[in-house]
Amino acid sequence: MPLYDFRCPEGDVFEAFFTMQEKPDTVSCPQCGKDAASLMPAVGPSQGKSAQMRVLDATKATADQPEVVNSLSGTRTAKRQPTAITTNPLHQKLPKP
Repeated sequence: MPLYDFRCPEGDVFEAFFTMQEKPDTVSCPQCGKDAASLMPAVGPSQGKSAQMRVLDATKATADQPEVVNSLSGTRTAKRQPTAITTNPLHQKLPKP
């Protein structure tokens, strides 16, 4: 059962156990009795070697150093027409890619 943090208007923070389906937005404070609002939980991967952590690391790495694409992939590449070869002598002087 998850442990949730709540803060009352007086500034007191306390914890309470609720199931994910039964968690209320507000509960009464055990010290002052006023309605205490639920705090936003800190969510993140808990294990350094988890699959989620590896995905996050790979995403961060590709943001700085994206992979170089060497060729096009997919179904549209098979339908491409080949580049026409020209026999014009003026085109022979152009730089080749």
